[in-house]
Amino acid sequence: MQKPPELVAVVARHPDWRCHRCAGTGALLVMEPQGPTCLQCAGLGHLEELPAGDALLSRRARAASKLSAVIVKWSQTRKRNERVGVLVEPEALAAARASMAADS
Repeated sequence: MQKPPELVAVVARHPDWRCHRCAGTGALLVMEPQGPTCLQCAGLGHLEELPAGDALLSRRARAASKLSAVIVKWSQTRKRNERVGVLVEPEALAAARASMAADS
């Protein structure tokens, strides 16, 4: 059985971009075939951003979250998208932090 592709949220390179559904804007967007979409219209508006840096916390939060998305940012020097964090459900992030606190 094949895993479904990861959801990807992109850090907006241009602050004047517009959502193709609601004409809104924001710091993050999701690319769809019709054009860029804001997180609210994509159904990801309730997710909380967890920046990169703590791999254990990220793994636990993603495992506990029913819905998550990887946040990527375009690197002009490397000419590719690089991961800069994840979007997870707030409850999953709280559970992951509590789990880590219990381990220490």
